[in-house]
Amino acid sequence: MTPQHRDRWMQVFLAQARGPVRNGELMLQSMARALHDQAVKEGRPPPMNDYVIETLIVVVDALDALNIVYAVTGSVASAVHGEPFSSMDADLVVLASAAQAAKIAELLQPRFYAPVDMFVDAQQRHSFANVVDQHTSAKVDLSFVGDDPYLNEVLQRRVLGNIGKAARQFWLVTPEDVILMKLLWRKDTRSAKQWENALSVARVQGARMDWKYLFDRARRLGVENDLIALRDEAGI
Repeated sequence: MTPQHRDRWMQVFLAQARGPVRNGELMLQSMARALHDQAVKEGRPPPMNDYVIETLIVVVDALDALNIVYAVTGSVASAVHGEPFSSMDADLVVLASAAQAAKIAELLQPRFYAPVDMFVDAQQRHSFANVVDQHTSAKVDLSFVGDDPYLNEVLQRRVLGNIGKAARQFWLVTPEDVILMKLLWRKDTRSAKQWENALSVARVQGARMDWKYLFDRARRLGVENDLIALRDEAGI
C-alpha cells in the first residue's frame, strides 16, 4: 500500500470510527444535519454548519501563524458569494514551500491526522492534502498551488469575507474565480453539483461581477461555452 492510499484509508477510518467519548459531538452533528434537511424541505436557506467553521478556523489559524497565503474556495466560497447552503467540508488553495507544508502538518497534529510526508508530497506534486478533524469529523482539502498562472492569480485576487457566524474573517476566492474554478473542475466530469454551485453565484452576483475578466479567463481555460450557457441560464 502506498503512503497516499494509507493516508486516505486512515482519514476514512478517523472520520467514521469514533470511540464512545465522541457520541455527544456526533449527536450534535446529526442534529445539525437534521436542521439542514428541515430548512431545505421548508424552502429556507440552511445555515453553515458550526463544526465546519470551527475546523476551518483551526486550519486557517495554522496558516496565518506561518504567514502562508491561502484562500477558501469550493462549496463554502460558493455559499458565501451565492445562495446560502450548508457544507460538510471545506476547500483551500494554498501557496507554500515544502518546508512550510511540513510545518502546517506539525501545527495541525494531534487534532488532525496530518502526516508530514503527506503534506510534503502534496506540495511537491501540486496536489492536495485531505485532513479530518478528530474533534468535529469535518474534512478540509488543502490544494497546494505550484506555478500555475491562473491559480496564482486567484490567490492575488482573493478578498476578505465572513463565513457563517464566525467572529473572524477569512480570505476567500472572488465570485468570478469561484465560477471559473467550478467550471474548470467540471470540464471533464460534467458534475451537476459544480454547475449548481457556479449558477448560484451567477444568480446572486449577476451584473456586479467583472464579466470582461470572466470571459477573458474562460477562453484561456477552455470553458467559454460553459460560461455563456451559465450566464444565459442565470438570466444575466
